[in-house]
Amino acid sequence: MFRHGPCGLPPKCLHDYILIMSPFFRPYLREAPAEKTPRMWGALVRLGTGTVKFLFLAVCACATAFLFKAAYPKPSYSLLMWLALAPFTLAVVRLRGFWSSFLYSWLTGVLVFAGLYYWVYITCLYGGGMTPALSAAAWLGLSAVMALQFAVFGGSCFYLKRLQWAFPVLAALGWTALEWGHEMLASYALGFPWFTLGYSQWNLPQIIQVASLAGTAGVSCLVAFCGVSVGYAFATPYLKRGIGQMLLAAAVFLGAYGYGAFALSHKPAHSLLSLHTAVLQPNIDQYKKWSPEFEQEILNTVSEMGAQLAGKNIMLAVWPESVTPGPVQEEPYLSLMQGIAQNSGAWQLAGSNRAGNGKQYVSAFLFSPSGAELSWYDKTHLVPFGEYIPFEQTVRSLLPNVEVLGELGSFSAGEWKQPLLQIGQIPFGQTICYESVFSRLWKAQAKAGARFFVNITNDAWFFDTDAPYQHLAVAVLRAAETRRPVLRAANTGISAIISASGEILARAELNTRATLTADVPLPLDAHESFFVRWGDWFAWVCAAIYFTILISVMVFAYEY
Repeated sequence: MFRHGPCGLPPKCLHDYILIMSPFFRPYLREAPAEKTPRMWGALVRLGTGTVKFLFLAVCACATAFLFKAAYPKPSYSLLMWLALAPFTLAVVRLRGFWSSFLYSWLTGVLVFAGLYYWVYITCLYGGGMTPALSAAAWLGLSAVMALQFAVFGGSCFYLKRLQWAFPVLAALGWTALEWGHEMLASYALGFPWFTLGYSQWNLPQIIQVASLAGTAGVSCLVAFCGVSVGYAFATPYLKRGIGQMLLAAAVFLGAYGYGAFALSHKPAHSLLSLHTAVLQPNIDQYKKWSPEFEQEILNTVSEMGAQLAGKNIMLAVWPESVTPGPVQEEPYLSLMQGIAQNSGAWQLAGSNRAGNGKQYVSAFLFSPSGAELSWYDKTHLVPFGEYIPFEQTVRSLLPNVEVLGELGSFSAGEWKQPLLQIGQIPFGQTICYESVFSRLWKAQAKAGARFFVNITNDAWFFDTDAPYQHLAVAVLRAAETRRPVLRAANTGISAIISASGEILARAELNTRATLTADVPLPLDAHESFFVRWGDWFAWVCAAIYFTILISVMVFAYEY
């Protein structure tokens, strides 16, 4: 016998009956109002929180890009670079996933490098004759590729931040290792190591003295550590730890500055051996450079500037890259440079292209005042797509119409080991243009006995942008690394005479015609700086520690 409910149905059928008949009775039932307000409020809270988080990340990315731009040449507010990684660190340690950290870091890197490399667009558009669309593609494409370094760094921070107090140290080691890895990749394959944190300190002689011990990588590591420490100090919820990180960053900065001040105060006041030099900046317009109608005008400029060297007891005069409208091995350029050397009694170093063995080289020629046989140096590191097409067969199969930007076509790289050029019994190192960014080349020439360095370039391609100032900063760090003076001659600027400690003794302004003269102190022997003797020891240590700990933390994270 069944028990019936109020509807006369068995209890087990009552639930189904209600579900079936409820639509008919619903108009007569009094229902409680639906709780829509809490759900709507929750959605609004989530939307507001997401918007605030997005704005926070966007502000941090823009602040990072701004600090990098303001600290790097041309503005060169160098002290700001010590804080440049702070807003980036503050943002990236709050992200909860590897791919979100990787993508955010890449987007931040794109903003940073788009600001630093805006001159690529101008160079391609006005110097290379490319369309605005292709110029923009080259500029943004390069920025996107360069930003991969930022992305890898940010992705690794997702794991390294688990180590808490050790995070700023490991992050600084990681940044240094990635910068150095990029330079090595460019040395042996392809890359564009134009930027490092260390180059931003070019106008602070006290800071860059560390480079003679650990290279530019050492300067970059110090700058990166302070920036990450400040950012992490604001990100950590522990007040004492944050204060400790800030104090440690301040101690590192003061320690680096103090060491540099001590090193500069103990350098020799005078040298028994000095070289009376001249660096010439003819300021020849890039549009006139290869136009036959301006050839005589260019020759007159070179002749007039060369005549001013007579009677000044100059031992070496340095001219920029591509100083003549044609190869200096050919007439009338050969007679012109030989005449200047003989009339002034000074050795003349001039850049020009050279034909040999069915190939074209970018070279620097040394003219003796006695009329002795020419000696030269061939450029070993060429500018990608400016002087040669990397992986040419593959690239041409994909882009049949691709060409280099220069008017003279593609060049071949010179041999890695070339004898040093010499003025009498004084050997010196020679680099051309883009080779200034490869510390490996400068170390090799310093170890071979170079007493000073010459860097010649034609930066007229860059017009009035930040690029000539950025290029000058690189030469300053090379001088501090090798403890050798650097004579830098640029067609339209910026030419400079740089001491062995990285201090600028004389400098010509951009887009001006000038002749710089100075007595450059030279080392009495072939004494090598610690960096030259031991090479990239610091970068190796950074890479070993960084990758060992990073891989360990990643394995631990996935297993546990």
